[in-house]
Amino acid sequence: MTTSTPDGSGTAAGMCGDRPAVLRGAGRGWPVYAALGEARLRELEDRPVVAEDAGRRPVTVGLREILDELRAEHPRGLYLRDQLVSEFEPTLWDLVPREVRRLNWLLALPGDVRPDWVWLMIGGAGTGSPLHVDTMASSAWNLLGSGRKRWTFHPPGRAEEMRLLPPGCGGPPGEDGADALTLLQEPGDIVVTPSGWAHEVHNLTGTVSVTANFVNRSNIGFAQRYFEILGDKANHDLLTAVGVTFDRLDAVTGGSGAR
Repeated sequence: MTTSTPDGSGTAAGMCGDRPAVLRGAGRGWPVYAALGEARLRELEDRPVVAEDAGRRPVTVGLREILDELRAEHPRGLYLRDQLVSEFEPTLWDLVPREVRRLNWLLALPGDVRPDWVWLMIGGAGTGSPLHVDTMASSAWNLLGSGRKRWTFHPPGRAEEMRLLPPGCGGPPGEDGADALTLLQEPGDIVVTPSGWAHEVHNLTGTVSVTANFVNRSNIGFAQRYFEILGDKANHDLLTAVGVTFDRLDAVTGGSGAR
């Protein structure tokens, strides 16, 4: 069991490990956890959203239809999976503890190059995310507001074999083991996905969650190697500059370097 106060103390550091983890109940004290309740979301049910249908095709529906899927006996397979919080309800991000928001060094970038990496996800039983590796070799956290999710992870070496990472990015074969890792997530739990770990997610019941990606000291080396292998000099140099900036900041403030 990982405990957490509303300011994120005791949780942020636990999100920076090199293996997937489920932090049991760690998000229950976060203000955003209460905001993910169905009753709160019903206040916004008239707004249109772009979801996926059962065939993973984009479809514009009312939020009400998505929320109805949570309790439907036979869900239609609608899944709100790529809904940016900044476009849906920006105040939700303000309800995430500051220490957790600070995990992402890239938030210090100017707005025109800063990645928008916070999503709201709502879907009925049977929906989910296909096997993938997260964007820009970042890590991620996912707070479940309601329902149950099953996560299946594969280490970076296996992700490379699956061609989800470029050759040479996943490390020596077998370095992290080859067996899949399965985690079950309950309301209030936070699941952490480290950089390079391939994963797929299955909603066992209707679920509501919020998720965010991040790059910081814990994974910036992996992300730099990823872009170096891809030959993406612009993003490699951007990450290098960000890393140097935070190194200097830590030197001045005596920071731990975790964020």
